[in-house]
Amino acid sequence: MIRRGLNFARVFANRPGAQDMSEAAEQVIEAGPGIRFRRNASDVIPVLDFSPMLSGRVEDRRRLADELRTACTEVGFFYIKNHGFPKAVIRRAHDAMQRFFALPLAEKMKIHYLATPNHRGYVAPGDIKADHELRGGDMHEAVELAQDLPRDDPDYLKGIKFYGPNAWPAVPEDFRWALGTYFDTQLEFGGRMLRAFALALDLPEDFFDSIYTKPMSRVRACYYPPQAPEWDVRKIGIGAHKDYEIFTTVWQSPHAGLQVLATTGDWIEVTPIEDTFVINIGNLMQRWTNDKFLSRPHRVVNLTGEHRYSIVQFFGVDYDAAMDAFPTCKSQDEPARYPVISCGRNTEELVARTYYGG
Repeated sequence: MIRRGLNFARVFANRPGAQDMSEAAEQVIEAGPGIRFRRNASDVIPVLDFSPMLSGRVEDRRRLADELRTACTEVGFFYIKNHGFPKAVIRRAHDAMQRFFALPLAEKMKIHYLATPNHRGYVAPGDIKADHELRGGDMHEAVELAQDLPRDDPDYLKGIKFYGPNAWPAVPEDFRWALGTYFDTQLEFGGRMLRAFALALDLPEDFFDSIYTKPMSRVRACYYPPQAPEWDVRKIGIGAHKDYEIFTTVWQSPHAGLQVLATTGDWIEVTPIEDTFVINIGNLMQRWTNDKFLSRPHRVVNLTGEHRYSIVQFFGVDYDAAMDAFPTCKSQDEPARYPVISCGRNTEELVARTYYGG
């Protein structure tokens, strides 16, 4: 049961990082102009046990789907545990990205994303601005990757963005293997997650299978440096934004920073929980569910004094998959609220605004 509107003890911090991250009591942190959030608000973001989706019993899978539907319609953010994702794959990806981000800037800039035709490569501090209301760019680093397709891929040759080869760094030498394995394993997990979403939407469990053959999926390996004490609110880790696609998985290191804007109007810290992924709904899912599933703004503010890392994978379906709303989300009495749009067009339009000033 997802609870809202509970009374909670308010503890105000005058300096970033003044509160012990391990405290169980709920707090309200004020860390600078415009940065106010709730910490340890465990009643807001549910933790779902994904293991029923690995069951051979449809009754088990439908039980999870009911919980998933509640999380998507009321919150738009949730954790999943018992997801079956190999810990070794995460560990190797985390280790490789740490070593990459520790390289000199000149070395990282060799694979800068503006030097590639298909949105792959290194994103330097200040390169992007997720919150268009703020001045200045976001103060984090990232590497953008997707399905590593050959240069003769027909969609790449047609100029479709997000298809084609990755821009891999030369060092560390195992970066390609570690992050490529993470991407591929996530891609397989995404198929199982889409089956859970289909059940949650009262669609056939295999609804997405036929449009998840060459999916629009991107991964961002992210590094958030410690936020300086005399920090500028215009230069937080990443500004408030919504994701573009159907859903997103987030692995985060044991350092808080991710925050979501709840439907109550409060910013909630999405505290790292070991052996979980954070899942959030993207704009395309909200659009195709006729606004039944919620895509919520979120941001990252690293106040821990530590180096923070996350691996974020965005999941869409095939580029040409298009609709106005899922069949179970529209009717004669409740027609589709938006015109037909394809997954590819939706992603291209929204990415252009953030990365290329479109």
